Amino acid sequence: MSETDPTCWFCNDDMRTDPPPGGFLIDDGTWRAGHAPASYAPLGTVVLEARRHVLDQADFNDVESQTCARVTGRLVEAVRRATGCDRVYQWATMDAFPHFHLWLVPWSLSDDLRGPRFLADRLLHGDGCSPAEAEATARALRGALSAPAVGEHQPGDAVAVRPTYSGG
Repeated sequence: MSETDPTCWFCNDDMRTDPPPGGFLIDDGTWRAGHAPASYAPLGTVVLEARRHVLDQADFNDVESQTCARVTGRLVEAVRRATGCDRVYQWATMDAFPHFHLWLVPWSLSDDLRGPRFLADRLLHGDGCSPAEAEATARALRGALSAPAVGEHQPGDAVAVRPTYSGG
């Protein structure tokens, strides 16, 4: 498989009609991630994409395999910090473009839907957010990414306990 595909929305920035509001949050040569375009998804949604044109985890190279969980974890924690959500749902279909990209979608206990119904409603039928809100949230996400990672607490730091869902 080629490193990039010139016809792919993720590989070719000239084809990308909606760049991430506020620019990319991460771009390390293996991965890049940014806030989803404002009209595409709920506020705080981040899309992680492989820099190399690769369909899914089955085709990851060694570096992608070794770093995917770490970069995803950093982004999940940043979404939690920036949005105050209770969970971050992960959704990947590679449908429109056969290029690995993972949607990280904030979810809160106060949301009226959960699980696949929440994702379908918010990603397929939702109105997204405003461009100004998306850019402001991208700034908050960037700040959260620069904060110490979970587990890197300083003595005397308060440690938050995440609420759990006990419903059926």
